[in-house]
Amino acid sequence: MIEIHTLDKSWLSQLLPLVQKTAYERQLDSSELQHRVWEDPSIPDELLLGALVDDQLVGYCLACIREGYGVVSLFGTHPERRRQGIASALFTDLENRLKSRGVNQILVEGRGPGYFWPGVELTRGPAICFLYKLGFETDRKTRIDMEVDLKQVNLDTRATAARLATEGIVVRRAYGADIPATAAFALQTFSLGWQIEVEEARRFSPPPLNIAIYRDQVVGFAAYDVTGYGRFGPTGTRPDMRKRGIGSVLLKRCLQQMYDRGDLTTEIAWAGPVAFYAREVGARISRAYWCFHKNLTTGS
Repeated sequence: MIEIHTLDKSWLSQLLPLVQKTAYERQLDSSELQHRVWEDPSIPDELLLGALVDDQLVGYCLACIREGYGVVSLFGTHPERRRQGIASALFTDLENRLKSRGVNQILVEGRGPGYFWPGVELTRGPAICFLYKLGFETDRKTRIDMEVDLKQVNLDTRATAARLATEGIVVRRAYGADIPATAAFALQTFSLGWQIEVEEARRFSPPPLNIAIYRDQVVGFAAYDVTGYGRFGPTGTRPDMRKRGIGSVLLKRCLQQMYDRGDLTTEIAWAGPVAFYAREVGARISRAYWCFHKNLTTGS
């Protein structure tokens, strides 16, 4: 018999290995999972669902509410327990909980800040077929990650950084005191999600954040690790300061710091300008994702 329970922190030791086995093979430890699940204010405890069979956690569905949508950030079933109705029971329970909160649409996608994946990876055929079976739809617009081989790429920024300095632009690693101004820049120029992700840099020492300064103002930034260990992004430059090489220096400084700590590859998360990353650091497309949605209102 399948029993659906809400998962509090006491389930962490059982949830972590199941997540690693079923849906998230990137580096993830208990403290990071706890931070990204139970310490996220957009995640009501009642939307952290686990499925038990014979008192063993065999499936889970982790969801949050963002911008009025119910968002499934991660779900999975133990490989030996698939095709037993476990995932269906979890989603049915979740949909009922969302409807009771007045939520009209459920999404299965990355919706920052703090997402695990940008969407459902296209290699995960069983998960995609399952979502179709439950009535989810997708527009088939693809989000991608890109991978960089840090052993092969030239990350030297001295010439470009020297030229920028003659223009009064300084690119450097951020200090903790720089984070509030950088977060404010991210909000004003880009989005609330990026602001929050920049603020995540304060959890690390030194901050995994590089910034560009012009006339005592932040005009560009690049972060890593804030959406998962070894992942580059977000990054952005003020529109009127683009096409000067600032983004290239920020990118390469981050990758150099990752290489210096021992990383041999890095992943550019949810990559936007594909040609830029391919040209600057030889990045190649490594993962592709679709996003799914389902209306919860009757007759829609």
